[in-house]
Amino acid sequence: MKALRLIAGKEARRRIEEKGLTPDLVRLVVGASGGPKWLILRGLDQFVFGDWLKDAKRPIDMVGSSIGAWRMTLASHPDAGAMFNAFEDAYFSYRKEDGATPEAVTKASYRILNQIMGPDVRDAIIANKARNLNIVAVKCLGATGSQSRFLEGAGLLGAFAANSISRPLLGNFFQRAVFHSGDRVACSGAWADFGRIDVKLQADAIHDALMASGSIPFVVEAVRDIMGAPKGVYRDGGVIDYHFEIPWQYDDGIVLYPHFYGHLVPGWFDKARERRRVTGDVLDQQLILAPTDEFVASLPNGRIPDRKNFTDMEDSERLPYWRQVVDMSYRMADEFGELCQNQDALMNRLEAAPD
Repeated sequence: MKALRLIAGKEARRRIEEKGLTPDLVRLVVGASGGPKWLILRGLDQFVFGDWLKDAKRPIDMVGSSIGAWRMTLASHPDAGAMFNAFEDAYFSYRKEDGATPEAVTKASYRILNQIMGPDVRDAIIANKARNLNIVAVKCLGATGSQSRFLEGAGLLGAFAANSISRPLLGNFFQRAVFHSGDRVACSGAWADFGRIDVKLQADAIHDALMASGSIPFVVEAVRDIMGAPKGVYRDGGVIDYHFEIPWQYDDGIVLYPHFYGHLVPGWFDKARERRRVTGDVLDQQLILAPTDEFVASLPNGRIPDRKNFTDMEDSERLPYWRQVVDMSYRMADEFGELCQNQDALMNRLEAAPD
């Protein structure tokens, strides 16, 4: 049974065939929203960021929303391997009571950030010229930014209805906000829509930017007035950029996307809309690394962890389940490492991205 799928856009396949899949081929890495789903990528992250990409000779852009932003922030530290180990330990410290209320989730999340990203760590991330970190959130407009849960809920219903008509209408309810550590937003011209706000990321703003990026309405408290950004209410970047639908284009190299699915959903409100799944030229330069269906079926409970685990499982059941998934996730890393050393096998494993 194979654990890893490799799904390549046409140009990505051509460049891999010509140059080989090496760290120097990677220009951008993407991390999606998805909460505990990241656990299926735990081993792959450790290998890709802790070992493989550390030898890349040129800078790499890192873009993520929600848990993807947390992962890309860890990966932007000079010692990414150690950061992922620390994060795993901290993430496993969540207990059921930490998810009882939005206030409890927020408090537990800041506790983890303070535990793994002290001042020295934050400074090292900002100072790392080899990585341009881009944390994606949204700035709420109108009722979506209200302190009243009733008004916020009404705003979200309006956003859902507008999105069902046309995705660009989300721009009436949210602005895309990108907190970038480099000189500019990664591949800036490719995703300037949704009234994008560009914010130069400061070390002391990393915690708030990450909390905003994962601030799911009614689950986590919103973040207000982030340092360096326009005043206002900031929430989950997945509202607009759940898995991203952005035609990132580079003159050379590829966009690497370690993902927990073999498909991409544009925004949070599109999860049930299969017709909105990303296809065509958007995927042209992307290489998606994802678990196979057979591998997922072999996991405990036959599925990838998700946010419902916090409420539907007791800690005594959830934590061993998560530990098994993490242990098994290293199979994906092993396969990827082997394929990087065998060009013929690699090319035979590349699937075509959907047209």
